[in-house]
Amino acid sequence: MVRDFISKNRGVIRDYLTAVSGAGGRLVFSLVYFIALANTLTIAEFGIFATASAAGIMLSRIASFGFVSPLYRIATVKRHLIGAYTAGYLLFTLLSLPVLAAAALALHWIFFSGEISLSVFAMIVFTEAIVWRGFEVVLIVNNGMGRFSHSAVLAIVGTMIRAIGAAALSLVVAPDLETWSWYYLAANSVALLLAVVVFYPRQRLRLAWRLYRR
Repeated sequence: MVRDFISKNRGVIRDYLTAVSGAGGRLVFSLVYFIALANTLTIAEFGIFATASAAGIMLSRIASFGFVSPLYRIATVKRHLIGAYTAGYLLFTLLSLPVLAAAALALHWIFFSGEISLSVFAMIVFTEAIVWRGFEVVLIVNNGMGRFSHSAVLAIVGTMIRAIGAAALSLVVAPDLETWSWYYLAANSVALLLAVVVFYPRQRLRLAWRLYRR
């Protein structure tokens, strides 16, 4: 019975194991990342960064006004339209920037004004809401296309690059939160560039308003 089940569901089992391996590898490098960062920044700075990062993740849902959802759906059923919907995602991300900036300013004024400078907070939020969110979009599109092995490798590599950034910070003579915000932006930017160049499907970008109005 077990053998028959495995035989009939070989593809599903393979995809599941691939996804689990990606999550496991990501967990290992996430642990390295947090240990390196926690042992480099002060406890206060680490706590402020973690809170600002969480705020950036929350604000990332404003970016592109939710256009990630239709992009994922298209990747699952109509792959030939990925180029059109990617252009839409980029356009709506650009249009959402003023709203994202206003929300970030309000959040900083209410919760962070006495804890972290606006410039450092803005850099962390931009990294989370735009750069790392863009990296996640590449993961989402690959998952929608059934390229689970690509997603697993990308998840591990992206987290590894952030871990390398945290390790590099420990080599700085006087590491602080402002310095880390630059390292954090750089590491995430490298991960995003790698994801787009190597793992994103090659299609011509084109705007298609009649599709977006739906």
